[in-house]
Amino acid sequence: MKKIITFLILLPNLVLAQMTAINPDTVCYQTGGSVYSVPLTSGLIYNWTIVTPGVIVGGQGTNQIQVDWSAAAPGLMPVAVQVQAANVIGCISPVVTLDVFIFDLTPVLSAVGDLCENGGCVQLIANPPGGTWSGSGVAVDQFCPIASGAGTFVVTYEVIYAGCSFVTAMSVNVLPIPMLLPIQHN
Repeated sequence: MKKIITFLILLPNLVLAQMTAINPDTVCYQTGGSVYSVPLTSGLIYNWTIVTPGVIVGGQGTNQIQVDWSAAAPGLMPVAVQVQAANVIGCISPVVTLDVFIFDLTPVLSAVGDLCENGGCVQLIANPPGGTWSGSGVAVDQFCPIASGAGTFVVTYEVIYAGCSFVTAMSVNVLPIPMLLPIQHN
């Protein structure tokens, strides 16, 4: 009589993790520290891959990494973040991917031109509007040369859009008041 022996091998479940971010993920231009994660499953080792010039700065092997995108150019990077997981016996999950869009909004500033030290305040104009002006001689959204005095001054404009902060600066040149000596009679 033949005996048939059947072995049933039970493998631990390998859970396919899903990204929770909206695809593509939007990242502010020239900022670092984006965090990406998948749900933690006990017993899995996670292997993350990032498109260059992104750099994983922490978390490789875990379910959560931190990525520095500050060297990336603005625009869409398809399949920028990838992760796979393996269980203790080496079963590997399918790759889960995420596109990343590096968002850039460079404010455009209208040049002020040279001003006289004793001149009135001039309106500072930027596109997109709604940002914050700062610097010597700045009063809300005006540059006042009488407050700054003579010299060259850097005026900064910061606008926050879609959760990203964008900063642009320009120089304003303030000329001193011409001084005349008293009139002399010969």
